[in-house]
Amino acid sequence: MKRMNDVLDSFGQFIDQHELEDFIARGWICPLRDETDYIFEDIDIARTHLICELHIEMKIEADTMNIILSLLDQLYERKSYLEQIIKAIETQPEDIRNAIIRNAKDPA
Repeated sequence: MKRMNDVLDSFGQFIDQHELEDFIARGWICPLRDETDYIFEDIDIARTHLICELHIEMKIEADTMNIILSLLDQLYERKSYLEQIIKAIETQPEDIRNAIIRNAKDPA
């Protein structure tokens, strides 16, 4: 976990504190907060990199960013759900796993 200044240092001159605080205010990233500072987990830093690439480098407008980030969040939620289903299937006896595979439809 890193604090605001550590995150800004890791980005060099790419973004400043005002821009990072704007990302937070827009709800694009949601770092933890203590009495004095924001605390960024690895996922917050990775998301900040993505936002910088899309919003700053590619110049995608804020309204469009809201849509893109919402869709990405939904995609990651579905991916996590599918991973849970796969783990549950893997714990089943082999005959049940084989029946699931036989009954699965080709997504193409």
